[in-house]
Amino acid sequence: MTVHERRGGPHERALARVPGDAASLADLVRDQYADERQGGRVCDLAALLAERRRVHHLVPLLEHPPEEPGAWAELVACLIQELVARRVTLVRVPAAARCADALRGLGHPLAGLPLKRTRGERRMDAAVLGPGWTPRGEQALPEPPERDAPLAGRGSPDRTPRIVSTREDERRIASAVEHWSAPGVAAVVELPRRIDPQTLTPLEVNAFLPGALRAQIALYGAMTSLDAVVSELFAVAYCDASYSPGLRGGYGRLAAWQSVAGLVRAPAGASVRRINELAARWRWTVFRIIRRQPYWVSRELAIGALSPRGTAFSLLVTHDTD
Repeated sequence: MTVHERRGGPHERALARVPGDAASLADLVRDQYADERQGGRVCDLAALLAERRRVHHLVPLLEHPPEEPGAWAELVACLIQELVARRVTLVRVPAAARCADALRGLGHPLAGLPLKRTRGERRMDAAVLGPGWTPRGEQALPEPPERDAPLAGRGSPDRTPRIVSTREDERRIASAVEHWSAPGVAAVVELPRRIDPQTLTPLEVNAFLPGALRAQIALYGAMTSLDAVVSELFAVAYCDASYSPGLRGGYGRLAAWQSVAGLVRAPAGASVRRINELAARWRWTVFRIIRRQPYWVSRELAIGALSPRGTAFSLLVTHDTD
């Protein structure tokens, strides 16, 4: 028995109905999960179903499109996204398309997510995470040098880096880690001069961070790709934090793209496809954080993005403490 099976808890009755009568499961979900405090989170049930049941046992559940907001609509929406996050393409599954249409009609927040992974989600995979799993590994990055390297070239003497992000920008950037214990730093910095995205090195970042940020953090890292960033944001959104549960597949995917949207300053309400198109033009970096901590840090995240014109740098730096 795996740790995830032991954590079935209040979901065992619903899990036992699959495979079986989808209509009876729908009735059970409507009854058992009408009060989330009694039945447990519907998104956890969807994650467990996707983890512990075969796809051909789950597709029949989508033959019952939700007709009203409630626990069944929530389960269907989350289950669709749990399958997509496990690399299942539902675009050509009629039942999934009908459910997506029904969810859009109900105004469900997950209804706008595509029924297949986008190009920026090639490394996203919930199957390697599992409900209740907390990531603790750190990405291998270069060791920090002894001192910061200066920016190449000559800057403008009458300009200094300044934070131009609004509170709404910062809220969007931090969407994927909103359940973490520390708020961290989320900001968009206007640069004093243009930086060529093709020649940017992560070591340069310290040189154009505003003093208020540079006094708190030192960043050394490596260039990375958009799909690596989306995968990392999805993982931290999906999984449990030290003191709060993760968002799971559907909301984890949504939160990851909300963070990307904030980092690239996408228009409010932009679709995942549009955000993906914009983000593909940005230059992405991941960092190691060098700073003194008075407490034990169980997880850290530091991501930066340079705009296509090299005039703005977006930053998300945060940690989860235990």
